Amino acid sequence: MKNKIFEDGNRAIFETDNEDELLLKFTDDLVDDRENVKGTVKNKGAISAQVAVHLYKVLSSYHLPVRFRSQKSAKELIIKPATLFPFYSILTNVEDDDGKLTPQIDFVLMEEKGEKNVEMKELLNAEVVSPEQMTEIRRFILKMNVIITDFFQRRDLSLLGFQAQFGILPNGKIGLCSELTLDTCEVKDANSRTKYTTAYIISHLDDADELYDKAIGVILY
Repeated sequence: MKNKIFEDGNRAIFETDNEDELLLKFTDDLVDDRENVKGTVKNKGAISAQVAVHLYKVLSSYHLPVRFRSQKSAKELIIKPATLFPFYSILTNVEDDDGKLTPQIDFVLMEEKGEKNVEMKELLNAEVVSPEQMTEIRRFILKMNVIITDFFQRRDLSLLGFQAQFGILPNGKIGLCSELTLDTCEVKDANSRTKYTTAYIISHLDDADELYDKAIGVILY
């Protein structure tokens, strides 16, 4: 395996012998929002890969560019190299008193000294993204939300929100460069209090294996 170029608690990305491809490998670790490992879940990496591949393919079917190329093994994906924007977006579906959901987009700038929540105008003023690119990213996020919300609703699941990072793909297009998994999506059962989120699963650690198995059964089948 070649040099590791990125790692967080949930995944690592490596160079390959092909300069047009990178290898992404998911872990079985349960990681909280402070990057602390709280436990491991049998087959979590394989389940993350399955969910990520399926949702990448769903988005691609709606002509949204994505970084995914192929699945190499149960826990490994082949992805395209990309020039990443140094921020990620968090979409939250906010429910009003009438039960209507309104999408809200927030941005987190990634710097050497850490991450910080920023307004869109700060990203533009810092020139880390052009106005045209930001317009495209916002359009992408909102379209993603519609597609994925519908995908989950058909499975009696509610999409509370998701986290996404974008970049410039080899063909010059802006594309989704992060994976949609239970680590980056906030999903709940529409008919119960069960949430298929990392925070919820960490709080129910003794049932973590069962929750992941249930999630993959509901989401993919």
